[in-house]
Amino acid sequence: MVFNDTNVNTGARPIKAFTPLTAAGKDALKTVIKKLTDGQSPSPTSFALAMHEAYLYYAGAAPYAGQRSGTPPYDPAAFLSGNYVSPSASSCGRNYVIIIANGPPQGDWNNISNDDVKSMLKGLGGDTTPIAYTTGYVDPKDAANWTDEYARFLLGRDVSSQAGTQNIVTYSIAVTGANSDKATYPNIFRGIAKAGGGDFYEANNVDNLTVALTDIFNQLQAVNSVFASASLPVSVNARGTYLNQIFMGMFRPDGQARPRWRGNLKQYQFGYDPTTDSLFLSGADNKPAISGATGFLSPSAVSFWTTPSSYWINQPLGTPPTSSDSADGEVVEKGGVAQRIREVYASSQDARNVYTCISCAANTNLADTSNSATKFSTANTALTATTTALGVTDPGTLINWVRGTDNNSPTDEQGPGATTTIRPSVHGDVLHSRPAVVNYGGSTGVVVFYGANDGALHAINGNQTGATAGNELWSFIPQEQFLKLNRLRINSPEIRLSTTIVGSTNTTTTPTPRDYFVDGPIGIYQKVSIDPTTKVQTVDKVILYVAMRRGGSVLYAIDVTIPSAPKFLWKKTSPSASTGSTGTNISVLGQTWSEPKVAKIRGNANPVIIMGAGYDAANEDGPSQTNTNMVGNAVLVLDAITGSVLKTFATDRSVPSDVSLIDTDF
Repeated sequence: MVFNDTNVNTGARPIKAFTPLTAAGKDALKTVIKKLTDGQSPSPTSFALAMHEAYLYYAGAAPYAGQRSGTPPYDPAAFLSGNYVSPSASSCGRNYVIIIANGPPQGDWNNISNDDVKSMLKGLGGDTTPIAYTTGYVDPKDAANWTDEYARFLLGRDVSSQAGTQNIVTYSIAVTGANSDKATYPNIFRGIAKAGGGDFYEANNVDNLTVALTDIFNQLQAVNSVFASASLPVSVNARGTYLNQIFMGMFRPDGQARPRWRGNLKQYQFGYDPTTDSLFLSGADNKPAISGATGFLSPSAVSFWTTPSSYWINQPLGTPPTSSDSADGEVVEKGGVAQRIREVYASSQDARNVYTCISCAANTNLADTSNSATKFSTANTALTATTTALGVTDPGTLINWVRGTDNNSPTDEQGPGATTTIRPSVHGDVLHSRPAVVNYGGSTGVVVFYGANDGALHAINGNQTGATAGNELWSFIPQEQFLKLNRLRINSPEIRLSTTIVGSTNTTTTPTPRDYFVDGPIGIYQKVSIDPTTKVQTVDKVILYVAMRRGGSVLYAIDVTIPSAPKFLWKKTSPSASTGSTGTNISVLGQTWSEPKVAKIRGNANPVIIMGAGYDAANEDGPSQTNTNMVGNAVLVLDAITGSVLKTFATDRSVPSDVSLIDTDF
């Protein structure tokens, strides 16, 4: 949308209608942008009228000035039957306005009447109370303009009749330099972005403008996301039936491209609509959890384990923003397991069960309170005696941060303060790890195991109700992840690819890709016996096989037959695994992407694991690829109990994918 040419009070017009960014859509947009010239920037300009026109577009209303003549002309595709075609009424996308300005918004001069614009805003139902600024912060003529009040209005207004709230967030970029109107005008655009819920940027050259736009686009993509890996626990009392529980791992990328992402695990269930004879995803309140307008979680959804709170008093989140965890809706870090951890360990994280295993022997009980060597705590001298294990000069501070303490100074977190010392980001993103669910039956019930990019494998009480439902039983941090933990704490360096442009020069710096942790699939071996009289099933043995994906070239086997007392069984590593890794090497083991699948085969008394040998990151991710993989080029068969390699089937290329098992009954 650009300003109209002939007369300032005619506002703005859309020169390109909203269109999906397919290859063809991108090319069409580039063509329009390349036709713009310096002479097509009228002065003075009315940003308030442009914001009014933007609202009409999103709302699907009749245009005010959007069909005025100009060069380039307005796009007829933006209109249908005299009204705008609203992008918010037919998609699951969110709504944004990005203002790029090279001068101040105009006040009551040059035929632009502030009173007229005020009346237009009031007619839409907007708040016409002027936004106040500190004396001298902005030019009085700029402060008299209504652009910032329009940004406030768009942020709080639902522009669609669809279910849920479809508001509009405003970002602003002030272009400064020799050709800008004046050097002091950016502050009003800083205020406009603040009122509109977005961020402000200042750019004095093309490269800075590129960086600003890139950062904004990254933020627009960093929405609350769900890794929809629905996991249903099987009933231990009736074969072939499932409990009505759905566990979803969640994640949200950082909008500033920093390495620490927010995450959570939440529980939902299926609801039944007798009117339509259909199932729907339901929250704890038995209401639909999915918004029909967006296809994402509804802002009013309440997942299981989620309760009212005031934790977010310093950082209200949600739609509309609130300080409570309930409703958690589409906000990743609200509610769920993350809330349970924050509440159980709110003022002290000392009692949290966080385990590790440095050179452990087979069958080591990680929960043994007399063995400090299995604790990820300051009591473990293998972690604190030197700077080697964790790669920092103050290992105690890092250990406590990983356990949940907000001790980063200065902190980039916004917790409630006072006696609450646990950090808001205590739960990391659940990106590729699918929750593995085991129903133990009896008083134990359901337990959920999953990995996250906070460094840990988590074990959670997965029952829907009960005083401890949703609580973390324990977490386990593999030693292969130790040296990556401090980057999460300091939240730096930012994530950069080899093509990322940095600063005001059209150059790149050394890539700093994202670190991953326990991010791979989890295989389960579960042995169940059946009482011949009562037909009741008993869980005799449960073993987890934990892969890391890009988190490393390692596979862990952990006995969770007693879910509150996990035992380390064995691990397999690559000769090139991280410093300090111990275990039996498998020379062809790459990054463990393939799900360890459990099977029975002839000739081996124990069950076996069959999986691809992994991903060859050094070859596949390098600047040039070859036709020869050095690792990962095999299918592995391991004894599921001892970890012994029974067979290696060599392949031409690496095998990161899951294998398919076929029962031939020979």
